[in-house]
Amino acid sequence: MVFKKITALLISCALIFCPTFLFSYLSVQHVSAAYEGSENPCNRQDDTEVQYDGKRWVQPADWNCPTVNPRDYEGGIMIFSDKIGLEPETASGKVQRFYVSVHGATEPVSMMKFHIFYDTRLKVKPNSDGDVMNAGKAVRDFDTGSAMVREGELVFYAYSKTDIELINGSLFTIDFIIPENADRGEVYPVGFSYVDDGVVSDTFINAAKDDAGKLQMTYVFSKGIYNGYIKMMGDKRIKGDVNEDEAVNTADFVALVRIILGMSATTEPRASDLNKDGVTDVKDLLVLKKILRS
Repeated sequence: MVFKKITALLISCALIFCPTFLFSYLSVQHVSAAYEGSENPCNRQDDTEVQYDGKRWVQPADWNCPTVNPRDYEGGIMIFSDKIGLEPETASGKVQRFYVSVHGATEPVSMMKFHIFYDTRLKVKPNSDGDVMNAGKAVRDFDTGSAMVREGELVFYAYSKTDIELINGSLFTIDFIIPENADRGEVYPVGFSYVDDGVVSDTFINAAKDDAGKLQMTYVFSKGIYNGYIKMMGDKRIKGDVNEDEAVNTADFVALVRIILGMSATTEPRASDLNKDGVTDVKDLLVLKKILRS
């Protein structure tokens, strides 16, 4: 444990005094071996949008300065994720590219690192190089990298030896595979959460870490980030409404039994596959019994 703390301290020092070393280190190991992932705020699977929580931002101790007030920032920088609506009938099982973009950066940066979280009903499709994220045009002059910390959590970083003024555009994209059983009204949140993973905390700053850079970074992580989602269009289905009459009652139980016994067919398999395992069987009947008893 002591060794890990010393390692983390050395990496933090490297960020200040030797950015080239830091980037080389991150190219091999994106996160500390002790870091096993953070709580995933986007994996509630309750089909609601998840807002970015700016209260998780913690001013780095190595800044060694009074608390920076984001209200002092006079720019309008935004780092925002896509909000995409798809028809489940045509999107199910398909790949959807998801964009995360930057707009209105007033101060140049040389180092950035973000942790991205997503609903694990989505699956990430790596690109031809095996990367889980694709660098966008806003970081075309940076060296970039990405990794999957665990399913539901990705990390992206970009580094330049010199400060660069960001153009408006995508920071990175992620290719998500939509669930085969995607249904109307389902919402798959995707977004940020501020993380310190033991190598270096999430960052967005210039090499000098001057007052202007600190102020912009404070604003970004406390007020300037906007989460997104992929949403299936249409009204959310009432779980247990097998016969789709807008109510859940014993008639649905009878309908489900008939489907399982092969006595009748269902025109919409998503209505009878209550446990989302791709088939309609007695397991769905048990789910429906719990719903009717509640």
